[in-house]
Amino acid sequence: STLTAGLAARIAISMTPFLLPLLFQIGFGATPFEAGIMLLIYMAGNLAMKSATTPILHRFGFRDVIRWNGVLCVASLVGCAMFTPRIPRPVVYAVLFIAGMTRSMNFTCMATLAFADVPASMRASATTLSAMAQQASNAFGVAAAALALGFFQAARGDDRLALGDFQGALLASAVLMAVAIAWTWRMPADAGEQLSRGTGRGGTRT
Repeated sequence: STLTAGLAARIAISMTPFLLPLLFQIGFGATPFEAGIMLLIYMAGNLAMKSATTPILHRFGFRDVIRWNGVLCVASLVGCAMFTPRIPRPVVYAVLFIAGMTRSMNFTCMATLAFADVPASMRASATTLSAMAQQASNAFGVAAAALALGFFQAARGDDRLALGDFQGALLASAVLMAVAIAWTWRMPADAGEQLSRGTGRGGTRT
């Protein structure tokens, strides 16, 4: 959740806030304001999922939620990679909103699961490691996005970015996310069970 599948997933998802505004401006010809509104819809999905995350985890548990939310996350990234100016804006908005929801769910699950089996004496160190990994994943996400854009631009032999470069970079993020989700298939069935049940000592809800 911190240095393997979780890190790969965070890098993949962190590529999108860098790629999407540029895709809308360069690929769609949108103004910076219009691109900002569309990114705001993406973040609105992120916010909307926050209140539903805990009940979903209590109902289905960490392993199933991470796996199936990951599948939806891959699908939403592929959906973003298929954006073209011809697609109706309401469809674009819907895909962005769903992508934001899956992003939020993955981040919350991984951030919580990172402390599931950590004894109290090591939580301070675990918190530091987790925070560093999250910050690093943001930087790696931007770097990976820029690298992917450069690769697809160079493959075309052009000196200017085009819509296809962004589509290729978003597909690359979907592939990285798929690798991360495949990694989670190794999780035990009871991963984070105590946390997902929401109980602590004496059966009190935490």
